[in-house]
Amino acid sequence: MVGVPKSTGCGICRKRKIKCDENWPHCLNCQKNGKCCPGPPARHTFKDLGPRLNLGATVVREDNSPAALDQRYRSLTQLNEKFAENGSVLHKFRISHKGCRPQTKTSRRSSSTSLSPPKSPLLRQPSPSQHHELARALIVAITTGGAGHRMSVFGRFIREVPARIGHNAALDAAVAVLANAHTSLIHKKMSNEIVSPELYIRAIKTLQSSLEDPQQGLSTNTLCASVLLGLVEALAGPRVGNRYLAHVGGAGRLMELQGPEKYRDPFAKEILRFNRGGIIVTSIYEREECFLISPEWRNIAFDKSGLGFDDCLHTDLMQYMAELPGIFHDLKQLRSQATFPSMDTMEHHLRSNRREPLGGQLSDTFPSLDFSPDSFDSFDLLSKLQPVDTPCSVNADICLYLPARIALLHKVQDLKDALCNLGTHMDAKLANGTTMCEFATMEEQSPIHTSYHFNNWSDMTAYNCFWSVLILTNKIMMRLLPPFDPAIYDLESECRSVALQICKTWEDAWATKPIGAFHTGLSFVLAFEYCTPDVQEWIVRGLNSLLDYQMVDAFRWSEDVITMMSSKLAGEGPDLVFSNVNLSNETQ
Repeated sequence: MVGVPKSTGCGICRKRKIKCDENWPHCLNCQKNGKCCPGPPARHTFKDLGPRLNLGATVVREDNSPAALDQRYRSLTQLNEKFAENGSVLHKFRISHKGCRPQTKTSRRSSSTSLSPPKSPLLRQPSPSQHHELARALIVAITTGGAGHRMSVFGRFIREVPARIGHNAALDAAVAVLANAHTSLIHKKMSNEIVSPELYIRAIKTLQSSLEDPQQGLSTNTLCASVLLGLVEALAGPRVGNRYLAHVGGAGRLMELQGPEKYRDPFAKEILRFNRGGIIVTSIYEREECFLISPEWRNIAFDKSGLGFDDCLHTDLMQYMAELPGIFHDLKQLRSQATFPSMDTMEHHLRSNRREPLGGQLSDTFPSLDFSPDSFDSFDLLSKLQPVDTPCSVNADICLYLPARIALLHKVQDLKDALCNLGTHMDAKLANGTTMCEFATMEEQSPIHTSYHFNNWSDMTAYNCFWSVLILTNKIMMRLLPPFDPAIYDLESECRSVALQICKTWEDAWATKPIGAFHTGLSFVLAFEYCTPDVQEWIVRGLNSLLDYQMVDAFRWSEDVITMMSSKLAGEGPDLVFSNVNLSNETQ
């Protein structure tokens, strides 16, 4: 087609006559030379052909010349339309006869035809509606960009969203914010420019209005709008005022209000599968049992029908992770029961009774190093406690406290056994190289000498989640065991080993930033405590480099910030509540 250049590289590379890697918005050659990359060439070149294209002009006389007749009886037919990744559109037309025209000797002898358009206006397709343009923008956002920007990794549900545009105002507003944020992120705008305040505020107000509506409030489209706004916050990166967990918590609350039967619908079920991790993390912060493990939800939230082996492993992991919020709730209740003078007094009393002839060695009365399921079968410490030199009120409190503590320790032990069984399969996949490859670290002066490179983003996220759950489970067990129990040292050693594996995923996360690095806010925060000082400094630098990439300047990672977040994830400190759903909907 006339006007379309053969080369699709940027203007600078074409001028220098060198190959362009076409990595938009800035190609590699321009980056190396510090040039401002002009981007891809225009797909169409328009020329002013003068009065021949002035279709609106008044025709004074009818031209019956052979050339005019030939032009009058020809038309343009659009054959196809192709969209390129850079947003350009390529149309292919066919010039054909509209019908029979008067035959003349001159026309029969003519061997050439004019390609000028007819004097009558061409038929045009109707302009696309606003909803059509919004759906097209989301499709571009889903499929455009490198590995760290392509939103298709978020799950199958997001591919179905374009077809639902135009039926729910909250969903339309959320899609507009998400598409705009994705475009801003690709063009590397500042974090306060990634999310348009006008679009975001309108989306929040529209979502609140939909939640207050008796019909729209509990619809799947309204739920999807809340999830998409959470993705907007995730793309904008960590910063002051980030409301990612508020949207995730609100979506979880909305799911709970809708009930499990609503999620037999395939689209709603995919939203639930995508949002499980966020729901569980918000429940951990709130120290309340996650509704996903209740009998009516469990078979739907963790259904493995039709899933492959890897997806089944990921589903089992989510199910085990969903047990943690209930355990943290039990820990909170356990602390409230300890009303006697202090925990140190109780621990001293516990150890002093075990040193009496009734007890024996420390490892005989508490779990052994192998953490076997039957390690508590002969755990009869309560029957051995004697009120020697102990006030009766303290002894009674201990008798109420210890059974609850032992029962919770049994529960955590069962979770650890399940994680160990799951870890057998996941470690086998690491060993045989089916899920990742291990190479020498490319980063100079890195304290981590080898790096894991996974086959896909889903596997990398799943393994980091598994290691994070393992660290949290071990930390709970260490809190329930008495001080100086030999098992604590074994658990700490395991945590250090797991922390090293988490650190080995850094290069892969950096190569697929920002989406591929979303997990670092959980896994690297939990690994930080069990790393050496030089690795801890390296983690802080790495997390802040991610903020620099996302142009975040109002928030910085530090040792204190990471320690605070790690303690909250481990069930320490005050409870937090995350929900943007009005509870009045529960009565509607």
